[in-house]
Amino acid sequence: MKSGQRNAIIVLSAIAALSLTFAIVIFLLLYPGWAKRSPLPITPTSVQVEMLENTLPADTSPTLDTGSSPLDGTYTKVDPSWPQWWLCRRCADYRLAGGIWKLVFDKGMMHIYYDMTGWRSMASFNISGDRLHIFNDPYCPDDEGEYTWEQGGGQIKLEVIDDTCSFQLRGKNLSNQPWLTCLPPEKTTHPASDWQAPPGCEGSPTMPEPAPASNLPINVTVHGGDSRFFKKPPDVFANANNADIPSPEGIHVTYHDQSIPYGLSRVLWWEGDWIQASTELPFASMGVQILGDPPIGWARLLFDGVEVWRGNTSAIWSYHGRHGGYVEISGFNPGTHVIRAESMAFDYRPVTVASFGFSYHEGVKSQEP
Repeated sequence: MKSGQRNAIIVLSAIAALSLTFAIVIFLLLYPGWAKRSPLPITPTSVQVEMLENTLPADTSPTLDTGSSPLDGTYTKVDPSWPQWWLCRRCADYRLAGGIWKLVFDKGMMHIYYDMTGWRSMASFNISGDRLHIFNDPYCPDDEGEYTWEQGGGQIKLEVIDDTCSFQLRGKNLSNQPWLTCLPPEKTTHPASDWQAPPGCEGSPTMPEPAPASNLPINVTVHGGDSRFFKKPPDVFANANNADIPSPEGIHVTYHDQSIPYGLSRVLWWEGDWIQASTELPFASMGVQILGDPPIGWARLLFDGVEVWRGNTSAIWSYHGRHGGYVEISGFNPGTHVIRAESMAFDYRPVTVASFGFSYHEGVKSQEP
């Protein structure tokens, strides 16, 4: 490069640097407060912290009443629609889902809780005559809900007038059915000994008494995990949902028509609470694979019509968010046999049955601990 070109480049670079410096100085003179601006605020991740720190503008936010109200108390409902037996990062808030919901009104604060997945929210409320106003909900901080309310007969009924929170799902949830009170009635109306708290009021449901022990000459073994990946898996699998993939020849899988299809699995829930497999093939053992997300609950297993096992399916085993296990029956004589799984509805939780397994000569061998 010639010396004249080099000198020209140096001069142009200097001019550019001076121009940039001059532009920055002019900007700071015109906008002196810019350099003093604080960093962008960090949005709190805790739902409760966000609710407590968030308020609506003064000209639109209703006055918060921290005194007691006629609605103060704890209420529950059992939603009969399909339960949410899966977990997701961002499910629709307030979406109707089957199972136990709990609602608490307490001195201007409303709490709502879905037992199946642990979803919850809280908001402010006040009452004016027969009108209930809900506001400061962290899931919809700019939306106010208005309802009529009616109390009596051990329950409250909420009718939505206007509520756009969560695409109107909050209004549908709060008003789809009555909420039953957890407070016992006055002794003057009903004897306290005759009153039973509605489902969800207790800390945890009471498990039914176990059935008498079976005298069948069989062995019952509970294996944690997914039997497809055992050290020695079953020789034959039959999917719980055989609508798309038929069961292997000689194996018949039947289920209640109100059980819920979920891929190759079936979800047992309320009236659709059973599924079974029958065969007369010469297997040495057979079992049922229960596999799902943590919301799955209690089940019992019957062999040839006799209960041989019951337990909390979610507590058998867990790995990377998957829960359940393989319950195996062995030691039975040749012939036609039926293995049946039933959901125990006392805990209002579904049971996800993935498949039935069958082994010819010996039982499965699960993975080493």
